Amino acid sequence: MGIVKKLSMAAPLILATALVSAPSVYASEAIQSLTGGTNFPAFNGTNQTIGWSFTANDNLSVTGLGFYDPTPANPLSQSHLVGLWTSGGTLLASTTVQTNSPLTGSFRYQGITSLNLFSGTSYVIGAAITSPFSDIYNIPTFVNTAPEITLTGSARNASSGGFSFPSTLTAGNGRIGPNFSFQTSSVAVPEPSDYPLPFIALSMGAFLLHRFKKSINTH
Repeated sequence: MGIVKKLSMAAPLILATALVSAPSVYASEAIQSLTGGTNFPAFNGTNQTIGWSFTANDNLSVTGLGFYDPTPANPLSQSHLVGLWTSGGTLLASTTVQTNSPLTGSFRYQGITSLNLFSGTSYVIGAAITSPFSDIYNIPTFVNTAPEITLTGSARNASSGGFSFPSTLTAGNGRIGPNFSFQTSSVAVPEPSDYPLPFIALSMGAFLLHRFKKSINTH
């Protein structure tokens, strides 16, 4: 009975070690900072969608869509419809960022139902600039992104295209009006052959305990 008790007492400790070793989940912004470039503070006479294309470098869960607001003391003058599309033009999610939506960094975000993006897949994000547009979007000299994505170019639709897929993709650092927030696991889920040592120890402990109890019952 002493061995059974010791194995039973060890199991919670092994489990706790395994839980501590589990990958952490955290929130981040796709576009994290901008440098230089040109601000476009007015855009009259057309209704258009502008944005940028990117590839996901990890499996992501998008939690919010945002719009650029670098001067919160002088907040957005109008709401902005923001959407996220596949590279083929299928709208995956959209929401309207309000003038008083929560601010993180230089972007205001509106939450959405979690949307899964997949590693190695390309997407396009865009925001409506509705005439008379008096807020700011930026074509930066340098853009710093989260490592979980790679920005691949600028995006826009045709003049007077309204809110629709920004299918015209060009080289550059993006037309930075829209942005998105996401969550991801910092460590990929391991394959069965790559389970961490605490998990293996827990499994072996449970197996040995089962075998020991079985041997007692058969005698």
